[in-house]
Amino acid sequence: MTDTTTKTIISIDGRILFFELNHFLRDIVKGDCCFICGASPKDKQFNDEHVIPDWLLKRFKLHDKKIILHNQTKIQYSKYKVPCCVDCNSELGKQFEKPIQQLFSKPYNEMAKEIKEQPEKIELVYRWLCLIYFKTHLKDTLLRASLDKRGLNQFIGDAYTWEDFHHVHCLIRSHYTGARLEPEVYGSVYVNRIVELEGIEKFDYIDNPWTKGVMLRIGDFAIACMIDDSTASASLYHQALNKITGALTIYQFYEVFANFNFLKLHLKQHTIYQSEINRKVGYRIIANRPERIELLPAEERAGTHGDFLHLYVKRTLPNMDDREKILKEIEEGKRSFLWNENGEFNEYKD
Repeated sequence: MTDTTTKTIISIDGRILFFELNHFLRDIVKGDCCFICGASPKDKQFNDEHVIPDWLLKRFKLHDKKIILHNQTKIQYSKYKVPCCVDCNSELGKQFEKPIQQLFSKPYNEMAKEIKEQPEKIELVYRWLCLIYFKTHLKDTLLRASLDKRGLNQFIGDAYTWEDFHHVHCLIRSHYTGARLEPEVYGSVYVNRIVELEGIEKFDYIDNPWTKGVMLRIGDFAIACMIDDSTASASLYHQALNKITGALTIYQFYEVFANFNFLKLHLKQHTIYQSEINRKVGYRIIANRPERIELLPAEERAGTHGDFLHLYVKRTLPNMDDREKILKEIEEGKRSFLWNENGEFNEYKD
């Protein structure tokens, strides 16, 4: 049935299947309701949900450390949470965290073989990354844009176009609503082993709220994902990916992620996603993809992949005499970690 006030679609048993946009903006983005079921903390018990899963915080001893936000302020990982009721928090653990933790606790070769041979595993990883991405930016609605309290009372999330997050919200609730994701809905996902470098943390998280790109390093491997490109970025970059024949340093992986973001940003046409709910097919999320995957003409593009790569590398590049020179060359697109002078894969040799 449809709520005549909000036009939100509700199931026979009372679950919110689909948040109408304004309802989503009011209760989830600007309100304090559970981001999964939509319940108010006045009506249900809440214990809130870690943005970065607690098992990762334990594994990498992050509870007392701080994450750097988009405005370069910091917040302690243990306090980095979003509103969630007890029931939904528990269900998220069952649906995502336990199977993901089990999968990612396996040796890399075994894990990689499993996600290659079992499509449902990479689909689960994709939906899990969507979940982390959404929680990250939902938390931004609760964090001040500036620590200077004399300024305007603005929050980091005020800069986002929240209508663009509506589709992601539908994705991360699919376990709750029973929504079926059509194959074209899934975005680009790339996984590879990461070579350990001295002085570089074994956990890293990066995302981009304008391209909907997510990168996560977990120990000896990393994952790059573009949430809403229907695999366009990976398709455009597939020849380069096919040339990668071994493990990557984190800087090489940043370069893959930078290219994904650059390609997504400059797609000529974008996929349009829709929720379709009726008695015949139930609830499914569909994707209307462009007939051809094309990029904007060069003169209409904003910058290069080097602009993205510069942002990622400068976070972890150690202090050295030529650090600024390296960063400048990266920004200008004159330096690659992935390819040598002949355009061949620059395999890491210890």
